[in-house]
Amino acid sequence: MQKHMPQLLPAMTPFPYHIEADQGIEAALQLMNTHSIRHLPVMIDDNIESIISDRDIKRAQLIGHRGSSDDELLVGDICPASAYFADVYDPLDQVLEVMIERRLDAIIVLKDGAPAGIFTDTDACRTLVALLRELHPEPEDDEVA
Repeated sequence: MQKHMPQLLPAMTPFPYHIEADQGIEAALQLMNTHSIRHLPVMIDDNIESIISDRDIKRAQLIGHRGSSDDELLVGDICPASAYFADVYDPLDQVLEVMIERRLDAIIVLKDGAPAGIFTDTDACRTLVALLRELHPEPEDDEVA
């Protein structure tokens, strides 16, 4: 029986959380910590423009960073210029290839042109674990290796 390439939909994380670009990075970090997440979609005027990660924030907080003064940095000051968007029905292998080629650790997922979720490197690893376990199930207790 031939299996079809999985789509992005079952592998993504629906995102109930986001942050506005004009919010401070401390607010973003607090939201990430509260919900145990590492990425937040960044909104400008009700549109998703980018994604900020906890690494982006930590890097900006380093002494000597161009914005590490007494003024609080805003999310929009440090997030990447734009996000990569994919559709929930895109084949997972193609999405992963783009993430590798562009060195992306997260992308925004759309359904019918509207935001539906986020797909991160952690989601990719979680999907790989499930696939490996499906392909190579643990032997039953009564089976001897």
